Formats: sequence, structure tokens, C-alpha cells
Amino acid sequence: MSDAQTKFTDKLKIKKDSSHGAKHLGQLSESDQLRKYSSITKQKTIASQGELDPNNRPVPEMLPWCKEQGNIVALDDGTILAAHPMSRTVQNCKIVMLNKGIRPGKVIGATSALIQIVLESAEEKRPLAGEMSVETVSAQQQRLRILVKEAIADNVSDIHIEVRSDIAKIRFRRHGEMYLQAEWLPRLAREIASVAFNKETDYAVTHFNPLVPQNASMPLYVDNRNIRLRLASMPAHGGFDVVMRILTTGDEKLQELQELGYTNEQTDLIGKAVHMPHGGIIISGPTGSGKTTTLASCINMLSTDRKIYTIEDPVEKVVEKATQVPVNEDQEDRTFASLGRASLRMDPDVIVLGEMRDKGTAEVMARASMTGHLVFSTLHTNTATGVIPRLVDIGISSALLSDTNLLICLVSQRLIPVLCEKCSIPITESSEHKPELGRLREVFGDDLSHLRARGKFCHDCKGLGISGRTVIAEIVWVDEASRYFIQKNDTLGWEKYLKESGWQPITTHALNLVRQGICDPFDAEKIIGNLNISLAGRTFDYRKYS
Repeated sequence: MSDAQTKFTDKLKIKKDSSHGAKHLGQLSESDQLRKYSSITKQKTIASQGELDPNNRPVPEMLPWCKEQGNIVALDDGTILAAHPMSRTVQNCKIVMLNKGIRPGKVIGATSALIQIVLESAEEKRPLAGEMSVETVSAQQQRLRILVKEAIADNVSDIHIEVRSDIAKIRFRRHGEMYLQAEWLPRLAREIASVAFNKETDYAVTHFNPLVPQNASMPLYVDNRNIRLRLASMPAHGGFDVVMRILTTGDEKLQELQELGYTNEQTDLIGKAVHMPHGGIIISGPTGSGKTTTLASCINMLSTDRKIYTIEDPVEKVVEKATQVPVNEDQEDRTFASLGRASLRMDPDVIVLGEMRDKGTAEVMARASMTGHLVFSTLHTNTATGVIPRLVDIGISSALLSDTNLLICLVSQRLIPVLCEKCSIPITESSEHKPELGRLREVFGDDLSHLRARGKFCHDCKGLGISGRTVIAEIVWVDEASRYFIQKNDTLGWEKYLKESGWQPITTHALNLVRQGICDPFDAEKIIGNLNISLAGRTFDYRKYS
């Protein structure tokens, strides 16, 4: 043991950890221990297997012992990855390796999450020396699976592989925000992208070409779970980007509307709409606003005695009580419109059109609603009232949209970041917010004690300052007066009527979460705009900005 390591051990006062049969370093958390070990030994802590050689796998003879410890793994070249690199467990590992004729190598600090992924990835039987495996998974395919497992473990929605001439960056999107996960050599990233498109996708008919945009769907069977991803590539200067959207992980649980963030009043209103015998329910919002998840929650509220068909591209949330039909826009008889029309001949009670992209799909929605069916669909708009001009733009007349049998309610939603409870700070202590406190007092009053802001350097939230996202929404019930405004195409008059009737726009939902200290006001402004301007009404005071 080096002098630096001896000094480190003395300083941290190693003591027994009965839960793992290992030695922990004082009362420090794992992240603090790894940080101190890295600082003293000048070694980088490994958090992603992207930083390891994909061919350097766990030693089979050591796997039972390593799995029993849970926070250590020995690799083929003798390297020992340890979450507690100065504990007695490391010394015991070296002894076990020597007893098995394996020469121990260097000890590297690694996170428990990474070690668990490495151990799990080694569960597949490897052929013994001189044997041939029936089905060989290449090192690149193994690396791809481990990358996906890392993303799922971190609750990631998208994996970005950004390949340039000199470096490839792996970035994860978690709770709507991006962070760097690893940096690879460009050659490795190109191989992973090629493997993903050429060997793992459904119906692969063309080879991966980084010079043209491509799309594909990719199923993976990992850890006894069926995982599904959507792939998209785009050429870029000096290389290309590949984005893998994680659609299903095999263990999703359908959430109720309150769990998504809808208020009790909003949930009651949607519940009333869901139990109507016929009509259209439209959920709107920009891309990535959680419309599909809300749609699945609504479908799950339906009784089992109703025949439900969903037309989706692709099927993302599995709903047991529905017949889910995947769309293939490359085939004329598999589009939203054609499959929607076909479902009308299948004696349905409820039809779900995953998205209204064109006039044909919108006409199916209108026809089904007016012929005794309950219809759900989604649309890309910024507001609930904005659904009407968007449908008119697609090609549905305002006269038809005002029909009493057509629309029931319109929902518009966004996803707003939720502050991490462990690291959020009072807004008055945030250096970024201090210059804006005067402006925020105009909105929230003089007492800002309940408002909170993002913290930093928190291990639990990976330094993002947020622990997840929640829905903010507005709901419009299409009553008789609303149909009058729809027929006249008078959106401004309609919104004025709604506010006079006590309707609460999405702005109100966001402000309530900020007042409760759940969301950062700056995050709210990224979604609903400047709070002072949003609350000022339709009269803009230019004098304040002159």
C-alpha cells in the first residue's frame, strides 16, 4: 500500500459494514469517499462503462464472490473496480484472486450503480476455453446493451451519441435536461451506431449511413425485460448524431392523473369526460410534454366492458384493456387515417388516435365522435383553446367543430421540473435569482420565504437540481357558449368568457407550484414566459422597457 493510501485509510477510520460484509470509510457517503480517493490517488472515478474496454469483462471465477459483496468486481486484466476502494473488501478480493491464480491489478474507484451493471451484464454464460458459443454477442452489441442499462438505471428518456472527428460525446436526457455521461473515441461510437441500426432494429433493410437522416425501431431483451427504443440519426459537420428514445423498459406502471401532476379538480373534470358515451377528448401540448402518458392514464380509467382500439406510432405504453395497433406510415394501409377507418368496422366503443397529423386523421376523429364513439387524440398546440384553430388549419370547418356531438373537452399540458428536496435552497440565497427578486416580488408579494431555487452539486440528482417533472395543465369543457365562440372562430372572446367563468389557465397551475416551493420560478418562466408579462393581461406596458 502506498503512503498516500495509508494516509487516506487512517484519515477515514475504516469500520465494519455489516450489511455487505465489507469495510466502509467512516460515516462518509459513497460519493464523498470516491471523491477523496480520487483526489489523493489522482485516479478518475469511473461512473460509466463507456470509460472501460468492452472486452475487459468480469472474471467468471470471481463472479460469485463479487456478487456476494455487491460493491466490487474483478475484471479480466486484473483491474478491481470498487465503490469503497480503501476498504478491507479490496484486500480480501486480492487474496481471493491470488488463491485462484489470478494476478490482481490496479484498484479503481467506481460507483455502485456501475458495478451493479457490470455484474449483471456478466450473468450470461460465456463459453469456456476451446468452446464456441451458439450465439455470439459482439463486444459492440454488449456495449450497446450496457449503455441502455445505464440509461434505464438513471431514469433517462433519451440517449444522445454525438460523433465528431476528434471525439464522441454520450449525453443523457433526464427529466428533460441534458448532461454528459461519457466521452468515447469516435471509432467506437461509429461501431455502436452501426450495430444499433444494422443488427438490432426491426425490419432492417438498409445499412446505417451517417450521411443521411434515418429512423428505426429497436427491441432489446435485457435483464429478462423487453425494452424498446426509437432510433433517429442526423448528419452533422464532422460526423453525425444518433438519438435513442427509450419507449418502454418492461416494468412501467401506469400512473393515475394525480400522480402525473393533475389537480383533484382537473382529475374530476377529465374523469367526467372519460365516462361520456361519445365525443372527442383532445390532449394538446408540444413534443415531449407527456401527452402519450396522460393518454394512457385516461384509457386506464375506462371500464373493462368497453371495446378499446388504440392507433399508435409506435406503441409506447402497454394498456392491457386495449387492443393496441402500431402505425407504419410507409404503408398506405397502415397510416393513422386508414387504421382509424378500419377500427370503425371492428365494433369499437372507444378509439384512440395517437396523433392527428393530417386532415384524414382529423376527419376520422370527427366521424367517430359523431357516430356514437368516444374518441381520444393528441395535437401539437400551445393552449387548450388553440386546438380549434389548429384543427381548422388542418381542414376541419369551425361549423363542424361546433357540433354538439363532436368535442367534449380540450386539455393542454406541459412538464415542469420539480426541485430536488435534498439540495434546493431558499430563493433569497440563490445568486442567480438575487438580481430578479424585485421583479418576483411584483408577482408573489414581499414575502418570498416559501419560494425555492435549484441547488448544485447534489449526488442524488446528478447536479441537475431537480428530481423529476410534473404536469401543469389547463382544461376547457366545451359547453354551449364555447360552441358559439368556436363557430365564430373567436378565440379571444372565448378565452375572455372562460376567465369570467372561473377557468384557470396553465399559468395559474405553474404559479401555484412555485408558491409551494415545488418548482423554481425560472423553470416556470421557461415554459409559460415572463411571469410579470403573463399576469399583466393583454395590455403591454412599453414604458417599463423603454
